[in-house]
Amino acid sequence: MSQSAMQEITCPQCGKKHECLVWDSINTMENPEMKAAVRNDEAFRYHCPDCGATAVLNYNFLYHQQEDKILIFVDADGSSYNDMAAMLGQKGNAFDGYVKRIVLSYNEFKEKLLILDAGLDDRIVEIIKSSVWANVEEHYKDKGIEEIYFATNEDGEHGFLFRKGGAMVASMEFDIALYKAIKDAALPRIDFLSQKDLIINRAWAVEMVNKLG
Repeated sequence: MSQSAMQEITCPQCGKKHECLVWDSINTMENPEMKAAVRNDEAFRYHCPDCGATAVLNYNFLYHQQEDKILIFVDADGSSYNDMAAMLGQKGNAFDGYVKRIVLSYNEFKEKLLILDAGLDDRIVEIIKSSVWANVEEHYKDKGIEEIYFATNEDGEHGFLFRKGGAMVASMEFDIALYKAIKDAALPRIDFLSQKDLIINRAWAVEMVNKLG
């Protein structure tokens, strides 16, 4: 079920303290309005009543999209991985058959939602993104790219955004034909090799590609 509590927050702009609603867990079947609030950041946005500043808070929480069997834990401070991995890794409970993931930042969480909302397998997307990273590091290392994220624009077109210093500096179209080719050729092996994997990121993708040969 959804759980929340009031927590004292220090405004990053004026330094004054105010209470803000913080979510420990979100269940979108129990609270359907949270599905949109999570995606537009309002679920995690702090609004300072004194100076009017806003900020998206980054903290640990569990996101449960029960109607679609999706469970994502955001381990923003790295403190809860072992406990959550043990819980999510259990068999024979209510979460059998779920897509279960642990992400290490709020940005990774938003990316997971975009991928899943697009009806794509995040494991295959990460494998494709790892090849994009390899190309960037081989040919464009001087550009100083720090982050690559999957994204969807207002027209529903998918792509990768290249970020440096928190700002987008380039983008590229998502190769859906490549995605389908990898899915057709390797999905059964990926399923077999990643049955217990909860963190699906760049490091996971590099290791998976090595396993696939």
